[in-house]
Amino acid sequence: MQLTVIDSASKNEKVRVSDALFANSASDFLLAQAIRVYLSNLRQGTAHTKTRSEINRTKKKWYKQKGTGNARHGARTPSIFVGGGVAFGPRGISNWAKTLTSKNKLLALKVALTAQKTNLFLSKDISSLKGKTSQAATLLANVGKEDEKVLVVLSKNSELTRRSVRNLSNVIVMTADRVNALHIAMADKIVIDFTALKVLEDRLLKVKKTTIKK
Repeated sequence: MQLTVIDSASKNEKVRVSDALFANSASDFLLAQAIRVYLSNLRQGTAHTKTRSEINRTKKKWYKQKGTGNARHGARTPSIFVGGGVAFGPRGISNWAKTLTSKNKLLALKVALTAQKTNLFLSKDISSLKGKTSQAATLLANVGKEDEKVLVVLSKNSELTRRSVRNLSNVIVMTADRVNALHIAMADKIVIDFTALKVLEDRLLKVKKTTIKK
């Protein structure tokens, strides 16, 4: 597989990358499962609603028991009234944690990279940015439109690179040892540093000979 290089000095240059980055077959089910797990684990589970016993409203009887033609209400805290308590609402004890095996995480990453292979680019200049937003904007302009979400994959954290792109709202920076299928699937374009490419290959070589079941 060949990927396009977007450095300022390159002119339509393409570089062959290892087939270990890509899956030998597509598995939409595995990718969907991985994304579901990642999104579920992002949930805090702290949503909390008050029951009628926790609502701070008057308990005084609205009106006399008989003669008004209305139902017999003794408080304004029940859930049938606006501002009253919530029946069967979340109580802040929900556990949304889900798990996925390490092997399936890597397989899902390969599937995501395969699905996005036409949107993958390589760059040496991305790791040598000097903290200027204008430099990052000029470099990433070669990738796609301004409103497209760009994922930048580095080999390690770089304060200068992060400073260069932090004012670009459509750019996300991740390291190659932590990027996952969700990051890849959500991006419109992916820019990978050359040194990060080696880290990705080393991660995915562990599942090189695995056949993905559809």
